[in-house]
Amino acid sequence: MDIELTKDAEYLLCLMYKAYIEKRKSKIIKEDAKYTGSAENIHKELIPEWAEKDVAETCRELNRAGFLKCLYADNTVCDSHFTDKAIIYMENRFVTGLTSVLEYMAKIKSAVLF
Repeated sequence: MDIELTKDAEYLLCLMYKAYIEKRKSKIIKEDAKYTGSAENIHKELIPEWAEKDVAETCRELNRAGFLKCLYADNTVCDSHFTDKAIIYMENRFVTGLTSVLEYMAKIKSAVLF
């Protein structure tokens, strides 16, 4: 089955995967490295140039695709973590690791609406 995501979701997924790789390289245990937090947290730490509501909606898209496991409260994402499916997808897609993720992010950044 082919994975279909919007460019926004692809970009946010890459940002989250980059953060995951950096945490693992810093010897953070896998369970903690997979934690992505609330939409507010993701907005502040990973993509402040987006509106927080856009971050929440993109997290919902990643949840529907099976890449994030989200908990909801007050009509937003209050907690989330990367799924094994997301890590496997990204490992297979970017076999050379962080370098290829960063190259792809630079390539699609212009297609992402902020």
